[in-house]
Amino acid sequence: MKWYENSFRRHLADMHLEDWNDEFFRDFEPQDYVDNLKKAHIQTAMIYLQSHVGYCNFITASGKAHRAMNVPHNKIQQLVELCHEAGISVVGYYSCIYNTWAHDTYKDWRMVNKDGLSMRQRIPHYRYGFCCPNNEDYREFVRKQIFEIADSFKLEGMFYDMLFWEDICYCPECRKRFRRETGLELPEKTLTPFTALITGQRGEQCFALPDKGWSDPVWIKFIEARARWMGDFAGFVADCTREAMPGVTVEHNYASAVAGDWRYDSGELVSNVCDYVGGDLYGDDYSHSFTAKYYLNVTKNQPFEYMTARCQVGLNRHTLTKSERQLRLETMLIAAHHGASFFIDAIDPKGTMDTRVYDRMGNVYAEQAKYEDTFRRGEHLEDAAVFYSAAGRYNPNGDDGLNSRTASDAAVRRLIRQHIPVGVINNTMNKDLSGYKVIIAPAVAGIWPEAKQGLIDYVNNGGSLYFSGNGAPELLEEFFNARIDHITEENCTYIAPAAGHEDLFSEFTGDYPLNAFCHQAVLANGGLKGEVIGRMVLPYTARTEDRYASIHSDPPGVWTENPSVLYTEYGKGRVMWSAVSFEAFEGWQYEEMLMSFIGYLGAKDWTLTTDAAEGVELVTFKTEEGYLISAVDMQSQIRDINDKPIRIEVKADGPKTVELLPERNRIPSEYKDGKVCFTLPALSQFAMCEVK
Repeated sequence: MKWYENSFRRHLADMHLEDWNDEFFRDFEPQDYVDNLKKAHIQTAMIYLQSHVGYCNFITASGKAHRAMNVPHNKIQQLVELCHEAGISVVGYYSCIYNTWAHDTYKDWRMVNKDGLSMRQRIPHYRYGFCCPNNEDYREFVRKQIFEIADSFKLEGMFYDMLFWEDICYCPECRKRFRRETGLELPEKTLTPFTALITGQRGEQCFALPDKGWSDPVWIKFIEARARWMGDFAGFVADCTREAMPGVTVEHNYASAVAGDWRYDSGELVSNVCDYVGGDLYGDDYSHSFTAKYYLNVTKNQPFEYMTARCQVGLNRHTLTKSERQLRLETMLIAAHHGASFFIDAIDPKGTMDTRVYDRMGNVYAEQAKYEDTFRRGEHLEDAAVFYSAAGRYNPNGDDGLNSRTASDAAVRRLIRQHIPVGVINNTMNKDLSGYKVIIAPAVAGIWPEAKQGLIDYVNNGGSLYFSGNGAPELLEEFFNARIDHITEENCTYIAPAAGHEDLFSEFTGDYPLNAFCHQAVLANGGLKGEVIGRMVLPYTARTEDRYASIHSDPPGVWTENPSVLYTEYGKGRVMWSAVSFEAFEGWQYEEMLMSFIGYLGAKDWTLTTDAAEGVELVTFKTEEGYLISAVDMQSQIRDINDKPIRIEVKADGPKTVELLPERNRIPSEYKDGKVCFTLPALSQFAMCEVK
């Protein structure tokens, strides 16, 4: 058995420390560190061998050692040994790309903008320096450091942080490589920051291309190249590690595949070289659930790893620790998905740790441990799938923030609230699609050829597909014989139901159509296959005009015959398409519409049904004997909200017993109409039961 297969409680204490002050690391004691790990019931410790600052915690000929660690058999090496003595496996931490010392020391290694300036040069007091993974000298430096680590430590695994593009790099090496691979010069775009508020849950910094860069084929080639280059660098680092340390596992931080926007260009090519995937995420609990489902299906080996900070909001709030209740919710949500939970702490500059944090972690992990014997059993129950492309975090119409990631996240949270068993699939198509009752591809873009063919084959063989947006024109043409003529000038548009389909549009009507703050694709006339379900409505004027109808808004004023929603039958299956990715918008009407569209496609008869409140997620695994069902109250960060008994009905081939874990107390059940029916007791944050 590999070390990670039986490790579900993991930990890291950040050590991104400078060395200009004698106090830094002065009070660091390896035994105190390990005692805290024991208190928290940690099975695997990730330990800093180097940091974003760039200093190494070992004697190095290639780089610079932190002066507190520039001695033989230093305290970090002692810490690794003490962990092993305590039966704790050790993963080494190394920061790629983020290396301020290397950035400052070797100017040719820097990620720079088109003016030749790095982010650290152009932003006053900026702390982070970024090295370009295309620079051969930087790559050789990383290789040497990996071999030095191999000489200095005995490890079970290596974790490489920050495998993504933090900047749009125009360094000479990027220019040269792009010219060599494409025969073209790097396109230079003017990027403007904005804050995306698509789902209504939170804002995040993104970058827009005001000159409609997503219609520029050279720009698309550049974006594809960046993803390819990052995958190549990830493979290089993995190969060096496996050469230097045979048998050691490799993990790259895969958080940026779901965090941030297109600029990061870290996707499935990075995960492909990892033994398992994981990353640190800081969104709300529904976003945690989305990521857990994505990691569950993209990882090569289980369990996936989910890192979360012990600090409120993020690690910049050094002394603001989450409550035990919040830590418990986040941990048990990952436990429900059979993942490995991972707490991130941060060392005090003096080298000390807040022992109260480890008391809190210990209480949470002690509870998780009671369920861990179930984590290696079963397959995640997924009646529906949401297709998410890490390469699709852009919108070809230039609509800020409305992309495959934001729309997929929103679609998953809607299905969770409707208690539809849902999974997240991806470009690798490493899942058998035939078992899905419906696949939803929101704001689809950046889809690989094998994924396109996988969706086409799925429908042809009897599947039901809903997709939205115009980032996959090949699917539009394949299913509907439709081609995009142009994009509306208006960025506030509407959809009115076609005659006979009013019941699919919630409370939206012909007079009061669906409202969307985005452009729409106008399809070319003639030759369309299928049925028009909804038509485009435009406001009286575009925002580019001086005149307007209403000063605060852009009410509908121009009803058109342009199709906005289409339906067709293809092979043995069914397909719907919407020009507007309304599933990404906040509002009960949009959720009701998505459920109506799914029903119109014939998706129904879910494996599991419940009367649980919408704030409770049921995560289910199908086992050889039956099911493992976890209930998680997603609204219980502060207090119990959903504290009523939960009725559950799940399909089965005959009567089953139901036991409440971990004590295995019997829950009364009945077998009726091909389903096992039972009532879960009132919920306090988390419960797991087994139907067998």
